[in-house]
Amino acid sequence: MNKQNYNTNIEKSILSSILFEPQTLQDISKILHVEDFYLPTHQLIYDAMLKLNKQDLPIDEEFIKRKFPKVDDDAMLQILAANAISQVNLFSYIKELKKASIARQIHLTSLELQQKFDVKLIDKLNTLKDELESVDGFAKLKSIDDKACNDIFDKFDIVFDEIENVKFEYLMDNFLVKNEITMISARPGTGKSLLSVAAANMMLMQKNIEQVYYIDGDNSKSTLKDRNIHHLKKQHGTKFRYFVGLGKSELWQIINALKKKDLTDSLIVFDSIKNFISGDRDKNKDVSPVMEILRTLRNNGATVVFLHHQNKAQKDFTSDYAGSSAFEEDTSNAFTLKRNDDKNALILKLFKARAGDLQEIAFSYNAHNHTLTKLDLSYAKQTKEMDEMIEETVEFLKSSRNKPMWSELSKNLTDLGYDKEKAAKVIKNNEGKLWKFERGDRNNQKLYSLIETTTSTKSRAVETIYEDIANTAPISPITPRTSNIGLYEGLDVISDKSDNSENRNVLVASQNFPRENSGVTVTQSILANSGWKFSLNQNYTGPISAFEKIQMPIL
Repeated sequence: MNKQNYNTNIEKSILSSILFEPQTLQDISKILHVEDFYLPTHQLIYDAMLKLNKQDLPIDEEFIKRKFPKVDDDAMLQILAANAISQVNLFSYIKELKKASIARQIHLTSLELQQKFDVKLIDKLNTLKDELESVDGFAKLKSIDDKACNDIFDKFDIVFDEIENVKFEYLMDNFLVKNEITMISARPGTGKSLLSVAAANMMLMQKNIEQVYYIDGDNSKSTLKDRNIHHLKKQHGTKFRYFVGLGKSELWQIINALKKKDLTDSLIVFDSIKNFISGDRDKNKDVSPVMEILRTLRNNGATVVFLHHQNKAQKDFTSDYAGSSAFEEDTSNAFTLKRNDDKNALILKLFKARAGDLQEIAFSYNAHNHTLTKLDLSYAKQTKEMDEMIEETVEFLKSSRNKPMWSELSKNLTDLGYDKEKAAKVIKNNEGKLWKFERGDRNNQKLYSLIETTTSTKSRAVETIYEDIANTAPISPITPRTSNIGLYEGLDVISDKSDNSENRNVLVASQNFPRENSGVTVTQSILANSGWKFSLNQNYTGPISAFEKIQMPIL
């Protein structure tokens, strides 16, 4: 069969348009017949639509599947996923489909005529050719004069003042830009779902957005209960729409409803994007239609975030995300997510920035109220081993009778078994923070000493920004309101039980009751909600008011 004589994508788009605008079938049926569709499954679905219309029954997926069980589920999913055609362009698509159908009939009739001579076949061939020419005649465009052209151009051309006054609006500074598409990719179990839920919750609390649509194809209802995400539903009501445990056809019903809606001030999260691809995620032809849907939602006013997976790192190859390049090409901004368990830190590394002033950023996830705490980046990347090297260096400086040189600091750490390059990094990164140097008389060498206010690593501070959520955070059974917001003892590990997460553990803030008098180190504690930017005195063991300025650790 000549490939030009059919186009299955057009067929799917026309059928999709009928599903979303059933009233159009009345006019379409006057032009298209069942046999005009090339694929038998499309013929069956179109025939089902015609019969439902004749019986005055709803033309939707539910009735088609109930009344016509022979209809293939995969074919229906592909039709639901196809882009519905606007009313302006629908007739053009119908004519293209009709032309392809007639061309097929001409081809088949010609083959039949080659096998045997028959006057009826010649008459049929002539009739088909006339019909084809008639369709072509409708397709011809009328010539348009220059004034009409310029009127169209003027209507859609950019306006200088409009572009000049465009400003990027951030939903979360240096991270999420309003009305753009953002990709977050990570290995399974890293915490990308927890990060996205917390971000959505905070944006609702801060009224940066009015509506959340979280479409979850990865996790189960039991996972949501385990994470207490259902408390956000109780907190926000219909402003927090969370869809989970649904089949593909149900998910596509939701997506197609969103495609027809004004989504201004809305956040839509796809968790994860692989659940919405019909075909191979490595092929552009299968990924591009899904990305086109994301662009449609963005054009309707939404801010779109989609979660994606990373391939396992290979010796000679690493990738920021799995699959087709279309994921990155059709995305405004993109981050990879890493986790540092030693600091309960989720670190977002930027690898594409088309819109906004974005940068690498880090948060801790607070499980007790599903919020994020912005962390100083250097602190977030600090490992337990680095903490140990800092402690050893501080003690070495305190015990040294003379100011040691760089080589002596380095030798002290390598003698203790630490890697030489890592030791050099720790010494360099903490110059001017924990220790300082002066130039010696001989060979201009660096001579080190502790900064006067530094007595131990427990009193050093890490600059951290905390969001003002003390009076707005949802209260769950595990987080009672108290006039004294204390420190959390230790960090708990909960299982990331998403169906596709390989059951890896996710480190989160402690879900225990706040302790009002617990003396703990910076690596053991997370300060609860406050609107201040501050530093924490690690030697303080008393209760902490939410309205006090407190000293926080600086690395």
